[in-house]
Amino acid sequence: MSDPTRRERRAPSLRRRLLTRLLAPLVALAVGLGVGGAALIHGFVQSTHDRVLAGSVLAIAERLAVGDDDGAVTVDLPAVAFGMLESQARDNIYYNVAHRGGIVTGYLDLPTLDPDALPLSVTQFRDDQYHGHPVRIAAQARRLYGESQPVLVQVAETTEGRRALEINLLLWLTLLELALVGGSGLLVWGAVGRGLAPLLRLRRVIDARSASGAMALVPLPLAVVPREALPLVVAINGLLERLDQSIGAMRRFTADASHQLRTPLAVLRTHLALVRRHGSDTAEGRAALDDVDGAVRRLERLLIQLLALARADEDSPIPAPAEATHLTQTAAEITAEQVPAALANGVEVLFDAPPDGDGLRVQGNPVLVGELLANLIDNAIRYNRPGGSVTVRVAGPADAPRLEVEDDGPGIPAEQRERVFERFFRLPQTADAARSGSGLGLAIVRALADRLGAEVALQDRADGGPGLRVVVTFRAAV
Repeated sequence: MSDPTRRERRAPSLRRRLLTRLLAPLVALAVGLGVGGAALIHGFVQSTHDRVLAGSVLAIAERLAVGDDDGAVTVDLPAVAFGMLESQARDNIYYNVAHRGGIVTGYLDLPTLDPDALPLSVTQFRDDQYHGHPVRIAAQARRLYGESQPVLVQVAETTEGRRALEINLLLWLTLLELALVGGSGLLVWGAVGRGLAPLLRLRRVIDARSASGAMALVPLPLAVVPREALPLVVAINGLLERLDQSIGAMRRFTADASHQLRTPLAVLRTHLALVRRHGSDTAEGRAALDDVDGAVRRLERLLIQLLALARADEDSPIPAPAEATHLTQTAAEITAEQVPAALANGVEVLFDAPPDGDGLRVQGNPVLVGELLANLIDNAIRYNRPGGSVTVRVAGPADAPRLEVEDDGPGIPAEQRERVFERFFRLPQTADAARSGSGLGLAIVRALADRLGAEVALQDRADGGPGLRVVVTFRAAV
């Protein structure tokens, strides 16, 4: 049989599915914001550094002059022109001033532009390479009074500081987005859990009905059902109603048929007894009467078991009041009632109870407990060997009292022990008329145990010998 817990773990999770559906757009939005944020950061860093670079070019351009004597272009480099470019990244600064194709001052090999191709007094920016390093160059063409050719002023800065600042800002943006997505996931997980709480309450209502093993087929309460799940629960209630009607019809048929057949069977047995007493002295006649009598007895036992099964299957939507049954006393009485049947089959019945067994009380109706034990002892006697023995044992502890019925018959193979609880199932090696079994004994035991909230287990004998030990663990009376 499949494990319900494992099956539940494999089942798709509604909470996980909702979380995925809600977080997927959020992750896509975060990625989009990340791409846009990266472009924005790049533009912001470039514009900020370019403004400083442009200020340095303007500071140098403002100090350009033409000499009075020779008309040559001169420049008085201000310290502030390069001081404003200092940064923690320690970027290298390069500059030059060019006029009429020559370098007035600065780095001779710094890449230059044609000043005639640049708009006057407007700072232009470009990226280039200098000494194998990427640089950002700001250039401005300035026309001086008395000079026909413009003067070109260029300031270049390596880009390590810009890249470091961009990486730092991108890292913080990524961390913030991860925190946003992670925090949203936790909040959504909790919110979805709270949103699904009505379904969990409905599940607890359903689980509470099966806690005692009884089949409560009354409709589920609609007060705790959310609007979205209401059509499903209404459909389940309709299914429960139809199932309750079908089961009720089967129970009534079983009970009515059993009661109707018991009366003619009793009449038939009475007439068979009269025939035995007053007629048919031949061996063939007596053998025929024995066969008829055996068939009647088997049919009568089948009807009794069907009635017991119908009573075990009965259920009421209103829980019955809890009763306490004296386990040792009930077991002793039922065992004593089964002794004549055991003697008739050549089987010895033993009873064992602890000295302090008087304190073992179980929760459940004493009639149901007695009927459960009677079926166990009857099975152990019926399928035992001639000269065999059956031991009925009451054991503790007080908080989990148990009842054991142990025999030394052929036993039940381990692979068949679950199937013997099925109705009308009989083992192949015992499916003969001599056993006069119907395959309902252990099915009745399981049904009664479910009604009592007890657990039934089939085990090997404690001494390792042939036979079977049936252990029924009850709930202690409160």
